[in-house]
Amino acid sequence: MTAETIDVLGVRFQTLTRREAAAEIARLAGEDAKTYIVKPYSEFMPRAHGDERLRDVLNGAAMRLADGAGILWAASYLSLPGHRLRALLQLPLSLASLVFRPSALQRPLPQAMAGVDFTWEMLRALAGSGRSVYLLGGTAKESAGAAQAIGQRLPSLTITGTRDGYFRGRDTEAVIEAINAASPDVLLVAMGFPRQEEWIARNLPRLNVRVAVAEGGSLSFISGATPRAPSWMRRAGLEWLFRLLRQPSRWRRQLALPVFVWLVLRQRLGA
Repeated sequence: MTAETIDVLGVRFQTLTRREAAAEIARLAGEDAKTYIVKPYSEFMPRAHGDERLRDVLNGAAMRLADGAGILWAASYLSLPGHRLRALLQLPLSLASLVFRPSALQRPLPQAMAGVDFTWEMLRALAGSGRSVYLLGGTAKESAGAAQAIGQRLPSLTITGTRDGYFRGRDTEAVIEAINAASPDVLLVAMGFPRQEEWIARNLPRLNVRVAVAEGGSLSFISGATPRAPSWMRRAGLEWLFRLLRQPSRWRRQLALPVFVWLVLRQRLGA
């Protein structure tokens, strides 16, 4: 990758649009080398910041793409000029931009990958280049439903197989054998952070795929099992709020967001 990168809590994100990133994955899917792609989300960045091994897994990916407005905010805030006092004064205005002026956050990272939105962009690029995919993750109903939805929207894209992500470690060999027998170009792995990233990094050498992509909950959205937020909330970067209102139990995950902001502030201050 020749794209520039920006460091957010020790993870280097590529400054790519969705279309550029999707085209690059389609290109990698035609290469002989094996690579993997990750899309870190702000809720999980504090864990990665405090775990060097996990950061190495993320930075070992061929592409690290910003999933969500929180990463765009961090990159924008970290790139602002000014000394420590100015950094403190800029913080509330920068955070306010998340809601009131999200377009102001599109530098240096030009666009959030926004989970399933980027997944569809990537799938279109793969279909256009004649590649094939295998879906691993979610429940059996979600993976099968995602395959059906993809087939309806992109009939030219070959889906070589599906498998739910609820398997134990002792079943890994059978899962790898099934994937290798299907021989896809691209493997989408939707098993949640950090299990999916660690699983990919550990097993990629034995997988008969060119690219593996950590997908989070994308298969649940694509299958229709989990509804998307209204378009106006997605444009405003408030999809997290919609999901919290529908699933109040997610509040525990949201507790990581103030920690994320604090850690970004410390990075800006050089602490």
